[in-house]
Amino acid sequence: MHLRHGGKQQLSEASMSISPQLETFLAESCTNYEVVSHPYSERAANTARSACIPDRTMAKAVVLKDGNGYVMAVMPSRNRLMLAWLNMRLDRNLKLVQETTLQDLFPDCQPGAIPAMGIAYGMKTVWDDALNTVADIYIEGGNHRELIHMHRNEFQKLMYGQPHAAISCDIEEEEAYRSC
Repeated sequence: MHLRHGGKQQLSEASMSISPQLETFLAESCTNYEVVSHPYSERAANTARSACIPDRTMAKAVVLKDGNGYVMAVMPSRNRLMLAWLNMRLDRNLKLVQETTLQDLFPDCQPGAIPAMGIAYGMKTVWDDALNTVADIYIEGGNHRELIHMHRNEFQKLMYGQPHAAISCDIEEEEAYRSC
């Protein structure tokens, strides 16, 4: 693990393993964060277990598109995106992006390890209000072995000006919300 504060860093073996574009964005934003290494895992919920962190603190990214462009939705890993809610809140007609398109959008990331920080890639990002309820937030670092860990205040600072709303629900509550 290594810490980065305000763009200054203490280097370790893993220091260059996160997405270069994400690393540059965090440095230019003077963000306090740390890189957390974990055993190889795929899917955000599995990564939370692998890294021994609460799944509500692991943020996952879902990339969407409509005729007006791309949007990244960010929510806790255990939640399901409620696309109808998101479309209503943004007054859009967003659909899931095909996996094959993601490599073009995130060329410095491994497939399935997209950082939940679309703004680092020039993409509008909408984030779920559930992330306001946790003190720490973890996002994929662009690979299947490192996470970015930051305090909620740092995450909110980075998301300033990006919309947020209730856009997802806990997987156990999904059926109840779908009937609404």
